[in-house]
Amino acid sequence: MPPVFSRIGRALWRGCPLPCLLFSLCLLTASGARAQSAFEACPRPQAGSVAQPPPELRSQNGVLEVHFSFRTFTDAAGVSRYCYLTSDGSQAPTLRLRPGDLLVLHFKNDLPAVGAALPMHSHDARPGACTGASTMTASSTNLHFHGLVIPPKCHQDETVTTLLQPSSPEFEYRFRVPKDHPPGLYWYHPHPHGFSEAQVLGGASGAMIIEGIERANPLVSGLPERLLIVRDQRVESPATKPDPNQPGKDLSLNFVPVSYPGYTPAVLTIKPGQREFWRVLNASADTYLDLQVLFGGKPQYLGVVGLDGVPIRYGTPNAEKHILWESHVLLPPAGRAEFVVNGPATGVDAQLITQAVETGPPGDADTASPASTPAADDDNTPSRPLARILVKDSDGNDGGADQSVRATSALPVYQGQPENASSFPPLAEATPVRQRRIYFSEKPRDPKNPNATMQFFITEEGHTPKVFDSSSRVPDIVVHQGDVEDWLIENRSSETHAFHIHQTHFLVLERHGVPVREPYLRDTINVPYWDGFTPDYPSIKLRLDFRDPAIVGTFPYHCHILQHEDGGMMGLIRVEPAEKSTGPAKSNSAKTPAGR
Repeated sequence: MPPVFSRIGRALWRGCPLPCLLFSLCLLTASGARAQSAFEACPRPQAGSVAQPPPELRSQNGVLEVHFSFRTFTDAAGVSRYCYLTSDGSQAPTLRLRPGDLLVLHFKNDLPAVGAALPMHSHDARPGACTGASTMTASSTNLHFHGLVIPPKCHQDETVTTLLQPSSPEFEYRFRVPKDHPPGLYWYHPHPHGFSEAQVLGGASGAMIIEGIERANPLVSGLPERLLIVRDQRVESPATKPDPNQPGKDLSLNFVPVSYPGYTPAVLTIKPGQREFWRVLNASADTYLDLQVLFGGKPQYLGVVGLDGVPIRYGTPNAEKHILWESHVLLPPAGRAEFVVNGPATGVDAQLITQAVETGPPGDADTASPASTPAADDDNTPSRPLARILVKDSDGNDGGADQSVRATSALPVYQGQPENASSFPPLAEATPVRQRRIYFSEKPRDPKNPNATMQFFITEEGHTPKVFDSSSRVPDIVVHQGDVEDWLIENRSSETHAFHIHQTHFLVLERHGVPVREPYLRDTINVPYWDGFTPDYPSIKLRLDFRDPAIVGTFPYHCHILQHEDGGMMGLIRVEPAEKSTGPAKSNSAKTPAGR
């Protein structure tokens, strides 16, 4: 039986819900399209290749205009790939913009059409319209600009009602990066509810860089820059009994596959003892990373200068040259880290690895997967190499010209000064107007069926848990522009979750009831799993900032493990205009300084 048909059969046998059945049908359609195509739409490098940097597109005279085509391709193993292609065929380019720049992105959904699925209020493809009645299918898509502090409006960063079909005409995303936007690493990816995981697992993602971090922290000025994007994909299991050591997902580094069971690493080349600036994006749909650089098997310290796109202590006095030296960096799905690395000496065995991450007990009930035979533990995240760091001398021996890092001369320094001034008090000193308790929970769709998939919930205390209703526009939480709130995020389930909210960053105040003083902001945070018997649930207390007058509208918050998000673990928050009693907005700042 062909691989696609066997996957559909497995999905039916396991009681797969409608979204995953449609995903399987999408694979079938994509397979037929592949048979008619003479070229590979979404090419991948060979295992063991040098991890080349993604192609780059830079703004010119304050504008970056680009055309994206969204394509799919089914490889020889039956794995469905997705990719963003530019007019010249470049795949998943890095978009580099400066504060104040305008991005104009013309987007065409070129996926093969499949049958209708979930009733939705979606984009009807007419200019300026984002709320026409329509249906969502496995070939619906859109774009989310993760971490950017831009309005949740049509044609900017609106993901709830903007859904593009293969029949839709080219859609224009157009927004201006705020002049005071934090400089750092961001990314773009699809966000169609119910099908986000499949598209991101297929490789649909790319980096965005807001220039100016060398102005916020001169320690990185002039350093060679290396951009590393880690993606995950489904593991194709043998027909025999699953291996308990098999990972839940395979990984790749800049699309170079690092696959089970051999884990052949990608290659990074570096000059002896060279100091570099690394920007690492965890573009995985479901997989946690715990990054380490090893010299001779010993962990090295990494000089962290930014997390989730925001420099350490950004916007605070004496922030320049602030650096956190860490022996490892934990990145949940969607997390980013920017750090300084001191290269090894000649002859040293050096590696970039991800350590094992415990995300819950094995054999949990969410292992049913429409596109692969599941491993013994669908969430298994073992330790494995990502790259071998090959030391080269100045003459280019041991591999020729180094093209895995951007030379300093190729990186024009951003001459502008990030606008750190703000009349807002630092977020740590702001007084919250209210506190909320939000919790993650799960339950099987059919408690009597051990193979049933799970339902996933994110709920405010006092409300009844429910899966996200993609046809509803009713927000779960309503706040007003100008508010600051404290949210206690609890995990009442037996697996980890990664809390993420669109349009803003937040400050971590407490971990498991213990106050912390972290000098940085995040947009995605891990919440550890509950062991089932400890009286207190694992929790993270966050301070959320809704003071930016540009961020008014409706947008999501959710678990950024996309399997969970697609399974219902998402809610909507609506920021309404400031109440008249609060007076005029205090600032037009788009950032939320960490301030200590």
